[in-house]
Amino acid sequence: MSRRAGAAATRRGTYFFLSYAHSVPPHGGHTDTDTWVNRFFADLSAEVSRLARPAAGMGIGFYDQEIPLGADWKAALAEALGRAQVFVPLYSPGYFRQSWAQGEQASFRGRLAVAPGADPSIHLAPVLWIPSPTWELHPDLVPARALGEGLPRYAEDGARALCMLDVYHDQYAALLARLAGRIVDAAERHPLAPSRAPGLDEVARPAPADPDLAVAVLAPTRDRLPAGRGASRYAATSRGWRPFGDQQKLPAAEYAVSTAERLGLSARPVDFDAAGDLLDRRPAVLLIDPWVAAAPGAVGALVAAVRGLRPWVVPVVITDADDPQSGARLAGDVTTMLQNAGVAQVKRAGSVREFVALTPALVDEARRQYLKHGPVTEFPEPPEPPPSLRDGPRPRPDRAEQTEAHDDPASPFPHGENR
Repeated sequence: MSRRAGAAATRRGTYFFLSYAHSVPPHGGHTDTDTWVNRFFADLSAEVSRLARPAAGMGIGFYDQEIPLGADWKAALAEALGRAQVFVPLYSPGYFRQSWAQGEQASFRGRLAVAPGADPSIHLAPVLWIPSPTWELHPDLVPARALGEGLPRYAEDGARALCMLDVYHDQYAALLARLAGRIVDAAERHPLAPSRAPGLDEVARPAPADPDLAVAVLAPTRDRLPAGRGASRYAATSRGWRPFGDQQKLPAAEYAVSTAERLGLSARPVDFDAAGDLLDRRPAVLLIDPWVAAAPGAVGALVAAVRGLRPWVVPVVITDADDPQSGARLAGDVTTMLQNAGVAQVKRAGSVREFVALTPALVDEARRQYLKHGPVTEFPEPPEPPPSLRDGPRPRPDRAEQTEAHDDPASPFPHGENR
């Protein structure tokens, strides 16, 4: 299904909405880390299409890869959730850690709570995508496991393994048929009328005062533009900068914040000039408009501003090839200037597509550099355990053991796919 077709189907309604935990890209790459989710979505859509007798204009399936580039992600998801008949979450350990995925489900449940006669057991069809460790069993996994009754490898390895490995083809086909039948039965025998689903911000937990990641913006404000530069892409604050004009509904900083949230990190957009010590304490993505260096005397100020940036502040210089004043040559000069000022790595994006593809890698790189170079948290000495005649002496952890959590593989930013 094309992005345009997917957006149209969302307006008319769909049989199912697929929800999953997003994964970070491989280090330094822009490749699609959710390959097997894409495959599963395509296979499930085909099976639902085979069984369904859709009403005129009814779409089959929706997942967030159908959202057009530059769209307001949260608004698009709320619309899709308000028109889906069945919510299909792909449960994995990461799903229960990511507030974005949990927010999608909370939004759909909020819609069901006020829909006349809606039954969550009918309109939610969870799938065990990647099994959780036995000590992390979540109550929502019970119906997900029940879906695979009689399919032994499903309970042991999850639906992703069935999707990936040809040796499990028969069990995978049986699982798809079972899930598609349930979706079609719910949509055609117990249809939900389209209705409003709460927005993700309405159901999400409040953002923490100190975010996991900052998205800083170094760009002119509308009242301080270089001579001859059009004002349509600028706002009263730097973080309101929209480098791609009408191609992107939200400022670039808001899109980067949404990307971080989809990957399990809380994030906050800030003007670079107003960031204070936030960039010293938190990993950050720095969005730079090359036009910030076009005003007289601005070059020296820019060099002074970026000299001494922490290694966990990852800059990207953004231009728009469709902008008559794209500033591509200026962007090259700014990139060189940043490198000469000691900034180790400077990324470039020249279109919406490049920016969207690059943003997850920027977030991941900022996080990696922070884990590598960031301040080590000093933990207080643990209290002495009470003496016991039964237990032998208990060794106190040394300093290395106390600080191992600094690069915690169980952090909410896993590098494994769909964990």
